[in-house]
Amino acid sequence: MKHFTNALKKAFCLAASFCLANSAFAANLSGKSASELAKMIRVGWNLGNSLDATGQGANAETSWGNPRTTKEMFDKVKEAGFNAVRIPVSWSTHVSNNGQYQFAIDGQWMARVKEVVNYAYDNGMFVIINIHHDNDQWHMFPSNQYLNQSKKYVTDIWTQVAKEFADYDQHLIFETINEPRVVGDANEWWFVPDSPTPSVAEAIQCINQINQAAVDAIRNVGGNNMDRLVGCPGYVGSIDGVTTSNFKAPDDKAQNRLWISVHAYTPYDFCMNPDKQSHAWNQQFYYDIQWLYNSIRDKVMSKGYPVYIGETSSSNYFNTEDRKQWEKCFFGFSKDYGVPCFLWDNNTVDNKDGAERHGYLNRRTLQWFEPSLITTIMETLGWNPTSVNDEIANEWSVYADGNSIRINSTAEIKNVDVVSINGTKVAGLASCGNECSINVNHNGVYIVVINTESGTSVKKTIVK
Repeated sequence: MKHFTNALKKAFCLAASFCLANSAFAANLSGKSASELAKMIRVGWNLGNSLDATGQGANAETSWGNPRTTKEMFDKVKEAGFNAVRIPVSWSTHVSNNGQYQFAIDGQWMARVKEVVNYAYDNGMFVIINIHHDNDQWHMFPSNQYLNQSKKYVTDIWTQVAKEFADYDQHLIFETINEPRVVGDANEWWFVPDSPTPSVAEAIQCINQINQAAVDAIRNVGGNNMDRLVGCPGYVGSIDGVTTSNFKAPDDKAQNRLWISVHAYTPYDFCMNPDKQSHAWNQQFYYDIQWLYNSIRDKVMSKGYPVYIGETSSSNYFNTEDRKQWEKCFFGFSKDYGVPCFLWDNNTVDNKDGAERHGYLNRRTLQWFEPSLITTIMETLGWNPTSVNDEIANEWSVYADGNSIRINSTAEIKNVDVVSINGTKVAGLASCGNECSINVNHNGVYIVVINTESGTSVKKTIVK
């Protein structure tokens, strides 16, 4: 999404009531491969511990202590430089057997998920939704004993979700399951990739089939779901889970629309281990992160699958300067290797469990707990919120010619909207090649919103 100068922000805010409510404001993105879409995602943010909270009823998203999600939260995230969000969703406490589906999703919960998705989607952001905390023996559990039920569960959930979102473009991404594992097993969280225990080896084979069932369900719905990017994890969502020889990516009816999901709180001793005596940054941690990204490149991306790190963060051990060093290293590799990362944020900074202090945005005040941590990520990725000379701005120009507005673009123009300074749409065109002219009839200041394959950009022009 185009980033504005302060003066242009003020002008554009007057038009925002139209633009942000209009789904056309986001580029109508289609036909992109998984690799092409991965390149368009700069960095993502997780709405953790909200829609994935496992309470029941309409207020489930607040059952773990977070406030009700608002559009303003996503506005703040986008303003900071994130162009993607991951919205984890737990469905298992909102399903029942209605005769058509064994696991029918409650309509009120589906509507709420859609409302939250739209906060980001209508803001021109990429959005990932998934099946999150449903890894149990009553819903999805990767073992032979529960395999048929697990495949039924993901098929029912994804069929309903894919139908609900069938007309959403490639800005919306599905992720089949989250951190699938044998809950309660001695190797629930860790295993040796070259020699997994029998229970883990069985789970890996089941995860392959569960991923396949989810992808098939999504594609079978049709619509834009045949064009949709779908993320798939391995055992426990780890790098080991997708590099072990037993892991197999699903066969897909769509071409080049799969990417592989990895979670990486790497290195664990720095990012999450509460038993570590010191959480000071040291050079060994650099090599741990380098190993992670080399493994992603050499063992997954080399097979033709792009990879995203759906969760990463360093827990708050009151070591801000050390965390900045971690961010420079981790997100530096993200940029260099072309692996987009999604920052895990659970809105917690001071709980007793040091491993889970992953709060970045205070969702009540809409202020960043430690703004310098966000600034460091964006600077590492090369994003400058005060600059208008980014790649999208350089693609096109706009100028007044009498009562007409002329637009020239190096990229093909998908659509153009012209909005008055008071927020009223006055004109628009679709699919006009590399240049177009729009008559606005009256003198004044107008906001021009252009969509190309690179995204959405905004400029102001004056018609005299």
